[in-house]
Amino acid sequence: MHSLLEQVTNVTKQTLPFVASAKDRALPFTEDMEAAVIFYLTESGRKKGEGIILKKPAEELAFISKLYYPIWFAPRNGRTLIFDGLGVSRSTLRYEVLPDVKIFINDVNGCAGKRQAYEAALADHAHSFESIKTSEEKIIVGLISGTDLAEDFQDYSTELEGAGQLRVESRVCLLPVIDESSISSGLNDLAELKIAIDDDIKSLDEAMKLISVLTREHTVAIRGEMKVVQAEMNQKIALAKSLASEKVSRIKQKYDAMVLKTSDRFEKQLQALHQKRVGLEKNQDRAVAQVERCQTEILTFRSRRDARGERRWKEERDKWKREFEALKRSVEDLDKQISDVESEKAIEISNVRAEFNSQSDDAMKRVRELEAVRDSKVTLCVQEMNSLNDLTSNILAQMDSLSKQKRGALLELDKMGMRLPRRKLTLVYVPFYLTCFQNGPQRRYAVYPPSIVGSMKVITKFKGILGISKVRSLFQPRSRAVSNVLAQIVTLIEQNPVFEKEVHDTGSDANILRSTEAREGIKRGLVDLRNENWLSPNETQDLCSML
Repeated sequence: MHSLLEQVTNVTKQTLPFVASAKDRALPFTEDMEAAVIFYLTESGRKKGEGIILKKPAEELAFISKLYYPIWFAPRNGRTLIFDGLGVSRSTLRYEVLPDVKIFINDVNGCAGKRQAYEAALADHAHSFESIKTSEEKIIVGLISGTDLAEDFQDYSTELEGAGQLRVESRVCLLPVIDESSISSGLNDLAELKIAIDDDIKSLDEAMKLISVLTREHTVAIRGEMKVVQAEMNQKIALAKSLASEKVSRIKQKYDAMVLKTSDRFEKQLQALHQKRVGLEKNQDRAVAQVERCQTEILTFRSRRDARGERRWKEERDKWKREFEALKRSVEDLDKQISDVESEKAIEISNVRAEFNSQSDDAMKRVRELEAVRDSKVTLCVQEMNSLNDLTSNILAQMDSLSKQKRGALLELDKMGMRLPRRKLTLVYVPFYLTCFQNGPQRRYAVYPPSIVGSMKVITKFKGILGISKVRSLFQPRSRAVSNVLAQIVTLIEQNPVFEKEVHDTGSDANILRSTEAREGIKRGLVDLRNENWLSPNETQDLCSML
C-alpha cells in the first residue's frame, strides 16, 4: 500500500488512542498488555477444528496487525462533519421538491387588483400545497450523518494526539479512498442543498406574506364597501320610514275614528240592554219580597187555623213564584243578548284593527324591501370576506406546514456532525486490530475496535470461578457506532478482492508476531494480566508457549 503521506498533503493529521482506562481502573495499562489481550482474544476466536467423524482442519493465525482507519474531520459552519476515508459509509440527502411557489406568486400578483379574479386564483390553488409529492436524492459517498457516531466521536476526539506527538508509520495506515476533492464536492452538495432549502423557505415566506397582505387589503376594501352600502341604504330606509310613518299616522287616525264609531254604536245597544236588565232585576226583587210576605201570612193564618185564608195566601205566593221564574228567564235571555252584542262589538273592532294593520303593513312594505336589500348586500360582503379569509387561511396553513418541514430539514442539516468546531480539514487515524486466520486457501478476518479497559469486578471474579474467561470482560468497545464503521472493513474485504489483497499485504507486513521483540512484549503483557488475576497460571503458560 502506498504511503498515505505521499497521497495526502497539506492536511492536519491526528491519531486516536486504542484504549482508555475506565474511571474505576487505578492500575496502569501498558501497550504490552494491550497486545496481550488482543492475542488472547484472537486465540480464543481461532477455530481449533470441528467435528468427530469428518473433522475439519484447525485455522492458522496468519497475522495480528494494529492498523489505522482513515476518518476525515471537515469543518462546516462552526461544526465538524465526519467522512469515512474508505468511502464505505455514505449518506443519502433527500430534497423534497415544493409545488411551484413562483407560479402561485405570479398567478396571485397577476390578479391582485381584481378581487373576483384573486379569489378564483386562491380557489385554484386551494390544494396545491397540501403535501410534497416529489423528492430528489443525492448520495454523498463517505459522509457519516448519524448522530450516534457524531456524539461518540465528539467525546473520543478529546483524546486526539497530533502527528508530532505520536508518530505512526504510514505503512499501517489504510489509504483513504475519499480525498480532499471528494470532501469538497460533498460539502458543495450540502451547501447547495442548504441554499435550496433556504430558497424554499424564503419563497414560502414571500408567498404567505403576499396573500396575507392582499387578503387583508381586499378585506379592508370589502368592509369599506359594506359601510358605504349600509350608509346609503340606511339613508333610504330612514326616508322611507319617515314617509311610511306619516302614512301610517293618517291611516291610524282614520281607523281610530272607525273604532270609536263602532264602539259608540254597540255601547248604545249595550246601555239599553243593561237598563232593561236593571228593571228586570228590580221586578225580581219585588217578586221575592212578595213571596216572603205571602209566606208570613200563610204562617199567621195557619196559627189561627184559618184554612181558607191560608189557601188564598198560598195561591198568592205561587203566583209570585211564577212571576219570579219568568223574570229570571227574561234576565238570562237578556244576558245572552248582552254577550252576543259584546262579541259582535269585539269582532267588528277586531276586523277594523286587522284592516288597519294590513294597510299599515302595506305602508311599511317599501321599508322592509329596502332593509332586505341592505341585509342581502351586507350578507354578500360578509360571505365574500369569509370566503377570502377561509381560502387564505387554508393555503397559509398548508404553506406553514411545508415551511416547518423545510425548517426542520434545515435544522437537521445544520446539526449534522460534531459540535466541536475546526478550522482545517483533518485526517484522523482510528486504531484497530485486524486478525487473519488461514484455512487452506480460505481466509477469515476479525476486527477489534478501540476499547475501554475496565477493572476486576466481583461478577468477573465469579465468572472465573465458573471457568468463564475473565479477559473478555477486560475490554469493552468504547463506541458501538465506531465499531460498526470498523466492522465494514470485513465486508469490504469480502466484496473487493483488490482491497483484500492490499489489506492482507499490509497486515502481513505489520504483523506484531513477526518480531522477537514484539512477542516478548506480548509475553510481558500476559504476565501483567496474570498479576492482575485476569489470567490463570496455566492460561499464561499456554499462551506464552505459543509465542
